[in-house]
Amino acid sequence: MTRRAEFVRALAALLCLAAFPNRSFAVDPSQPFSSYLTTHLTNEDGLQASVVQDIVQSRDGFLWLITNGDALARFDGRHFYTFDQPIHVRTLALAPDGDLWVATRDDLQRIPVAALNQFGNLPGVAYRLPKNISVICLRFSRNGALWAGTNIGLYRFDGGALSPAIPGRAIIRIEEASNGHLFAMSSEGFIEWDGSQAVRHPEIAAQLDVEADKVFDVMDDSHGVTWFCTAKGVARRVGGSIEKLEPYGLEGRSAFQAHEDPQGNVWIRGGNGLYRATGSSEELAVAGMRPNYVYGDRDGGLWVATNGDGLYRFKDRPIRMFTTSDGLPSKVVMTTLTTAEGELWTGANCGGISRFDGRRFQTYNEKDGLSNGCIWALAEDTNRDLWIGTYGGGAFRFREGRFTQFSKAQGFLSDIVTGVLIGRDRSVWFATHNGLTSIRNGQIRTYAAADGLSSNFILRLFQDKDGFLWVGTNKGLDRMDGGRFVHVSHLPKGAVFPLGQDRSSEVYVNVDPKGGIFGVDRNLGTVLVAPGLPSPTGMATTALGDLWFTGNAIVRAPANAFGRPRDPDEPLDYTIFGVADGLPPSTESPIGAPNSTLTRDGKLWIATTQGVAMIDIPRLPKTSGKPAIYVDAVTVGRNTQLPGHALVLPTGTHHVNLQFDAVEISSPERIRLQYRLDGVDSEWLDADHPSHASYSDIPAGTHAFRMRACNRDGIWDRAGTVYMITQLPYFYQTRVFQFGAGALLIMLLVGAYQLRVRQIAVAMNAGFDERLAERTRIARDFHDTLLQTIQASKLVADDALATNTDTGPSRDALSLLSGWLGQATEEGRSALNSLRSSTVEGNDLAEAFRRAGAECSFQPQIEFAITVEGSGREMHPIVRDEIYRIGFEAIRNACTHSGADCVTVELGYLDDLVLRIRDNGKGIDPDVAAKGRGGHFGLVGMYERAARIKGKLTISSSFGAGTVVELVAPRSVVFPANPIRPRLLANIREFFLRPFGRRL
Repeated sequence: MTRRAEFVRALAALLCLAAFPNRSFAVDPSQPFSSYLTTHLTNEDGLQASVVQDIVQSRDGFLWLITNGDALARFDGRHFYTFDQPIHVRTLALAPDGDLWVATRDDLQRIPVAALNQFGNLPGVAYRLPKNISVICLRFSRNGALWAGTNIGLYRFDGGALSPAIPGRAIIRIEEASNGHLFAMSSEGFIEWDGSQAVRHPEIAAQLDVEADKVFDVMDDSHGVTWFCTAKGVARRVGGSIEKLEPYGLEGRSAFQAHEDPQGNVWIRGGNGLYRATGSSEELAVAGMRPNYVYGDRDGGLWVATNGDGLYRFKDRPIRMFTTSDGLPSKVVMTTLTTAEGELWTGANCGGISRFDGRRFQTYNEKDGLSNGCIWALAEDTNRDLWIGTYGGGAFRFREGRFTQFSKAQGFLSDIVTGVLIGRDRSVWFATHNGLTSIRNGQIRTYAAADGLSSNFILRLFQDKDGFLWVGTNKGLDRMDGGRFVHVSHLPKGAVFPLGQDRSSEVYVNVDPKGGIFGVDRNLGTVLVAPGLPSPTGMATTALGDLWFTGNAIVRAPANAFGRPRDPDEPLDYTIFGVADGLPPSTESPIGAPNSTLTRDGKLWIATTQGVAMIDIPRLPKTSGKPAIYVDAVTVGRNTQLPGHALVLPTGTHHVNLQFDAVEISSPERIRLQYRLDGVDSEWLDADHPSHASYSDIPAGTHAFRMRACNRDGIWDRAGTVYMITQLPYFYQTRVFQFGAGALLIMLLVGAYQLRVRQIAVAMNAGFDERLAERTRIARDFHDTLLQTIQASKLVADDALATNTDTGPSRDALSLLSGWLGQATEEGRSALNSLRSSTVEGNDLAEAFRRAGAECSFQPQIEFAITVEGSGREMHPIVRDEIYRIGFEAIRNACTHSGADCVTVELGYLDDLVLRIRDNGKGIDPDVAAKGRGGHFGLVGMYERAARIKGKLTISSSFGAGTVVELVAPRSVVFPANPIRPRLLANIREFFLRPFGRRL
């Protein structure tokens, strides 16, 4: 289609919509009443009583009813709910602000709009009625005033009380005239209230030939016609004259209410049935019905409350079926086509082709020269010739009433032609089961797998806006490019049906039987744009951009529904039309091409296995409203309860079932719902009907149960509704318990750690004590044996030297021997002192290091300094001695080998004992400093001494940058009993470790 043609179609659609602004097309007056879709709701559908008196619809879509003369009930499109309170309900009215007003036997109750989706006793404000007043009917006028018809007159409700307008007589019905006056039907006749006074019209009863109290209803319609319902029938006043509808005056033809629907139909509630006013008479809609009230919802549906037969709903049939009774030669229709002149053609399998003349179908078949009537494809070329593809007879051209056949005899690859396409270059393409055939300028050419086709079994042809030819086969999708076909390799394997294009540049295809719709771009890239959509075989695009898919189902998607990017969890907007819309059961569209077409008036014609389905798209009611979603029942364990505003689950709840739904009384079957429980569900889940969600063992805490739904046009409310669920925890799931358990665990870990540290310290102290005892024993044995022997030998040598007067070599030898024995005695005493006690006096390591520094810094150029942080503590003698010897060795090395002029000692009594010796000398090879390699036994000894007391010795040095020797001795080894600790840790340690310490 050219851009100009698209523009013309769009303009026509806009003009059509402009002709019907804000109109609901629920009941078509041009159709017989038998074509309306009827829904009958009774006790089997949940209606508590079969007697229904009054009906109103609230803003959220609920239908409110009075059943059995006194009970208030609510209907959401699928479920009825009857309230225990209020009781003795007489009549209903909906305020302009959305509040529901309920008149009972004793009071007037105002139920706020926010509470209309609740259960149980509805909260509201009650206004007590005087004892002598009983409300019969309620009516809100256009100016927002509430009027009450009572047993003693017409009253206006103002300031919380009733004020009389027409006192003294019972008012059984109130209507508002086109001029704003009120029509009050009283026990004494028809009275008009002009705002200040009551005006009686006795002449009306006389003209209608009834008594004054036999005028039951007076209504002004939208065309300025006044309708009168009387005991003898229906009359209307047009201009100044009154016309009585036939049959008027017959017995049993009493009329009690007139109702005008949005289409302009006037419905009459009669004493023995429901009627529709047509022309100058009444059409009996439902015979034998005893209607109590007739009401029209805001979508145009007609609701009839009956006396003993439940509730009826009537609405127009969105899908109208044309069958053999309308002239079709067969109920199995394969293809439909709209010509450039606006004619509608169909092809049957088998039966020929048929043209629709506006009322019936006229058929051409074998008798007219069409030798094969099994029609699978239709197309029209630029010469207005009709091309026909048949199953077994090849193709036919229909020109000026004559058929010309093209088959294998003319060069076709097969006589089974399943598709016909008219190219932009006026060529004609034919899809067959044995390849592709084209006719251009009278020349026939064929294409097969050798030309790049993925298969010779051709299913469907399509030419896009850029002129590319797309071919769907039973093994994939191909596009003609430069005389050859290029295969689209990224689609799933299967039969591919090219569907068409929307306003984007992507070509939509369906891979059967995978389902869903794929988009293919110009570079042959593919993406799944509509997963889960019923497998379509055809597509039509309206002037406004809406997409209609046909195949296993009839689906409508809004413009650009597939073109915009969506989150992976975002739902898809579309609507499915089915049996509830007038489609016969088990109906689908065959794979003929095309199997749907749009006519100039905006009607969509669809070939199906049950005839031709027609959808009058401009007449379809549309909505932009969001569906009202609510939870209507909760089952905890085995107990069902009212949902309330939120749900609190007792401790130990193992099963919860939530039943929820959306309010939609016109087309509830089109509603789709999804749900997700935060903290439990990782994605949105589809809800089947009846919609419910079941959970086991919900985690403790508060969770948001999220619900979302689409409206009857398939548009999703992505925000949805939230219902809060709180699962009360066990005591061990509370934060207090968890915090306490965590604190206890930390305390246990600290205690275990301290216990282990104590065990290590005790074991090391035992080792140190053993080493000290061994050293003491060695010192004692050394003193009692070797040292005594040396001292005795020296005494002998000294005595011999004193008595020897010889001045020769012998005296010199004795003198030398005495000297050596004296030196051995001094060295032995020194070693003995080292074994029996530490090399320092008392516990003052700082003083010992200060003396060591004084001894080593005999060179005058060395500056020695010592700093102490903290107070000295008691240490085990062995540990103290090892620390001292490590420090002494480091000081001696710094003074002797480093060439430094400054040596500092830092001693810290912190949590651990830290000893650090620094010099600014020439440094040590880092590899030597690391572990004392290279024969440096002093460094090796320092590392060994540090290891014996579980300390960490680090020697950091580099050439020319000095040396730092750092020893960190752990507190548990150096200070076995640490008096400096936080009070809390001291208490913890005292509590947990005292028993173990005693055993140790």
